[in-house]
Amino acid sequence: MYEVKATHLTNSNGLACEIYPDVFVVQGGAVLSTYAGQADGRCPCDPLPPDVDAHFEIDNSQLKRAVHWATSIYRPHSGNSQTGPG
Repeated sequence: MYEVKATHLTNSNGLACEIYPDVFVVQGGAVLSTYAGQADGRCPCDPLPPDVDAHFEIDNSQLKRAVHWATSIYRPHSGNSQTGPG
């Protein structure tokens, strides 16, 4: 089990943590992404106010599903990795 800090609230008022840009783990076992299902490019969660200090646990299988989403949407920059002159 892993403990994560809640950063968002789902449409059904469940706690969620954005563990990678556009990838959310939800209290209770779900994994959501703006790239999946009905989200259709919109964020499936609303940010929590910064003064809310809520945490919840996720299990190994939920983490693995979140990692799968993160790695499937990750696109490294192609070409030369140097950004400055020289």
